Amino acid sequence: MELLTVAGQSLAVYLFLVLGLSRLAWAHMARLTPAEYLMVALLGSAVETALYHGSGSLESGLVSALTLLLTNRAVDRAMVRWPRVRRWLVGRPVVLVHDGRIVRSHLRRVWLTEADLRAALRTKGYADLDGVRLAVLETTGDVGVVPKEQEGGGE
Repeated sequence: MELLTVAGQSLAVYLFLVLGLSRLAWAHMARLTPAEYLMVALLGSAVETALYHGSGSLESGLVSALTLLLTNRAVDRAMVRWPRVRRWLVGRPVVLVHDGRIVRSHLRRVWLTEADLRAALRTKGYADLDGVRLAVLETTGDVGVVPKEQEGGGE
């Protein structure tokens, strides 16, 4: 009977989180910011008690998860309303390559090596820096690339 209680609570927590995350427009799970990774970890901790410690803790786990979801929603709204808050919490994009040249001071600032950068560029289809006008470390952790214009390619 205790295992059925745990199974029921696990199902309740799962449904609560699926509905809560989808209702709070957290649809960009593939590109989480550091704050969103933290949110996932905290949600896991918040519902752990509800999942494993018997029927009296379900409400506590759900209230804790709801508090985290609502706080995250408030922080998201604050970041939209006040760009300075977003820059402080999420950061800004950082130029890593400018006109085919690595900006080494920016690499050091974001704790990347040249090998890391070159690997990221290869995944974008750039074997070398010659074709790269700009490479930017986005706030999502992805490296965006703006190619150099093709010379003599006008119509």
